[in-house]
Amino acid sequence: MNYYLVLAALVISFVLLLLLAVRIGKHLGRNIPEKNRPGASAIEGLVFALLGLLVAFMFSGAAQRMSDRRDLIVQEVNDVGTAWLRIDMLNVGDQPQLRDQFRSYVDARIDYNRYLLNAKYREAFTNRIAVLQKEIWATSIKAAHNSVPPFAVAYIDAVNDMFDISTSQTVAQKLHPPVVTYMFLCFLALVAACLVGVNLAVSKRTAWLHQLIFAVVTTAAIYIIIDFEFPRIGIIRIDQSDALLVAQRQAMVDPAEAIQPGQ
Repeated sequence: MNYYLVLAALVISFVLLLLLAVRIGKHLGRNIPEKNRPGASAIEGLVFALLGLLVAFMFSGAAQRMSDRRDLIVQEVNDVGTAWLRIDMLNVGDQPQLRDQFRSYVDARIDYNRYLLNAKYREAFTNRIAVLQKEIWATSIKAAHNSVPPFAVAYIDAVNDMFDISTSQTVAQKLHPPVVTYMFLCFLALVAACLVGVNLAVSKRTAWLHQLIFAVVTTAAIYIIIDFEFPRIGIIRIDQSDALLVAQRQAMVDPAEAIQPGQ
């Protein structure tokens, strides 16, 4: 699915809906007597204040959730790196198998992030990650029994953290406000557009430029909120942080390979 086309279609559609709501408001405003304006102004102020408050609240929450997701990616890279280094603390005979399993696990995590928007591949890589976690855990327990207890405990703790952070990422990816919140935000924006039309009708003004500015600015604010909530499908991206995990994977070489000739 081309998410860019879907988002573009939704943005254009909502701009047109807002302009239509303004037109409806102008039609309704023609029959409103001027003497009713003081009471109507209080209602309009309440609607616009509520719209501004809701946009600010959702914008702040969406930006914070995106920041939290980026922090979790960095934390996963740190946890993987720590667990990888602590393999050196185990019995030498158990290290090669664990290193191969770690590399396969990180490869699966990278592919999971890469195909996160494809439900079919996402499910396949989720199952693959679960299988690799069980294999790493079984091998780690066996290796811990063959190692010095303090070193084994430190290594097992690092593996636990590496697995836990992947679960935290999965939960964070699914953490969004209820759909009804977005529906109410869009409804409130349409009501505000209708009130703009009423004001234009009462003042006998057309103001096409003002109508367009209102529609575009309101749509842009809602779009940015949604873009923050889903930072892998729009303009605001979190994919750049995935490069950290790729770099970590490239650094996961056997100790003998890490030693350059001549050193």
